[in-house]
Amino acid sequence: MCGIFAVSGERNDAGSMVLKGLKKLEYRGYDSWGIAVREGEKIDVEKQVGKISGVKQKFPPATEAMGHTRWATHGGVTKENAHPHQVGKVTLVHNGIFENYLEAKKSLDDWKFHSETDTEVIAALLDREIQGGKNTAEAIRAVAEKIEGRFAILVMVEGEPGIWAARRGSPLILGRGETETFIASDIPAFLEYTTTVNYLDDGEMVHIHGAQANFSNLKTGTPVDKRNITVDWTTEEAEKGEFAHFMIKEIFEQKQTIIRAINHEDEKLRQAAALLKQANGVYFIACGTAHKVAAAAEYFFADISGRKINVVPAGEMPYFERFVHEGTALIAISQSGETADVLEVLERGKKKGAKILSITNVETSSVARIADAHLPIFAGPEKAVASTKAATAQMALCFLLAHADAEMRERGSINRGREILRTTASSINDLLNPRYEEHVRDVAEKIVDRPNLFIIGRGALYPMALEAAIKIQEVSYIHAQGFAAGELKHGPIALIENRVPCLVLGDDPETVSNAMELKARGARIIGIAPTPAEVFDEWLRVPDCNGSQAIASIIPVQILAYHLAILKGLDPDMPRNLAKSVTVK
Repeated sequence: MCGIFAVSGERNDAGSMVLKGLKKLEYRGYDSWGIAVREGEKIDVEKQVGKISGVKQKFPPATEAMGHTRWATHGGVTKENAHPHQVGKVTLVHNGIFENYLEAKKSLDDWKFHSETDTEVIAALLDREIQGGKNTAEAIRAVAEKIEGRFAILVMVEGEPGIWAARRGSPLILGRGETETFIASDIPAFLEYTTTVNYLDDGEMVHIHGAQANFSNLKTGTPVDKRNITVDWTTEEAEKGEFAHFMIKEIFEQKQTIIRAINHEDEKLRQAAALLKQANGVYFIACGTAHKVAAAAEYFFADISGRKINVVPAGEMPYFERFVHEGTALIAISQSGETADVLEVLERGKKKGAKILSITNVETSSVARIADAHLPIFAGPEKAVASTKAATAQMALCFLLAHADAEMRERGSINRGREILRTTASSINDLLNPRYEEHVRDVAEKIVDRPNLFIIGRGALYPMALEAAIKIQEVSYIHAQGFAAGELKHGPIALIENRVPCLVLGDDPETVSNAMELKARGARIIGIAPTPAEVFDEWLRVPDCNGSQAIASIIPVQILAYHLAILKGLDPDMPRNLAKSVTVK
């Protein structure tokens, strides 16, 4: 959550560069922002509540600056609570949560606090250590020892050139230019300047000054060597281009991203499948949309390879960890690879000897690095908060992995799975066109005034009914709920009244029968299926995808959710109260 961006170099417009970089991190979710600029011996701070997108602030000439977009946790959305925080000589920005900050705050009775945040406590602790005679590196190490919880911090000290950074749990990435160094919570902030990066690992710190970056262990101070990595993202991928919003751009990119996701070498898929074969008990671990992907994958594995896999939201996994041991395999699905709840489960599982397979969009993320095997989805930057292309790429890769598992168990082959997915991607390519989008928009116009919406599905389409509800909730703020079609008569049908829209995923006889039960009670039936049924008031066609129907069926819902948001005058890229990468619990 939140965005961090800093630059130290030779250019004289560091403040403007940071402002521009923070605008490229807006998708991470925030409610206030601030920028610190080093002007000679002074560090000047500008902080504001609200959006940064329209800001045209002018900054004094400077070669170093850092900034932050805050998503409120400790304290309300106020200018005083926005970052950076200044205490004495220290200026600091912070992602994460200082869990024991109230206890630490009691020892700082010599400082009058100006905010309600845990971050100001870190700044005060650092300033006290520096005033007590420690150099900045020693002070950061000493304060880090006192912090319980995950964090990423950037520190500027008055009269001391350069910027310090340290992390435990929350991501920080360095961009390496010829004459400057950048630090950010995500790559798009500096992508126009460099594609050469270093990843700051957990328990590490770094000091940057110009093109120099000195890494060390956060606990011991021991120097750490880093290798330069070239990322294959382009600035075009991280920009909207001809599209009005990132969400619709990323929906249309699914023509390519599903194919990219399945173009893994067979050997890597077989290595991942071998990890599962050796396991005695397998769990999918994920949050939000990724959890719905995992739930669909449970059906894929049951149907394709005959394997039973447990699916647990990461936040609920502590209740099942008594069953995790050396023979267990944990499959973690995460777009960013930095989801706090997922990481904590994996860290505890690792200590118990569990094997970990990760499926993420960032090959060098924390989740990927902790894993024994990793399968990247290759979706490219996904900047809309509501996940679309990453979700279908994750599903495609899970579908292919189920076929690799079937091959390992002599029940199928990787090639068969890849053939189905290529056909699916080709069919989706035919679906994603302006005429189809206009048809979905027409349907959205007919239901945008309704306060409630329900979705039903059966088999792997049941998790997609749950995911459809998430998409509609996220961007249109319409109350939406997904149900297993067979569960209607066991309670949910009591919610059905005249004109309530109901999305029906699938055209099998049982699901169509359930749709008739809904229509008999006044519902407006919107069918999302390969063929039209008489019961459908509206029909959104999807291709028949031979086992991968869940992947195709969610795409019309993504488009519908987008247009519901647009018709209501909402920003589908940045829904209220949400953040792209949830790096705090």
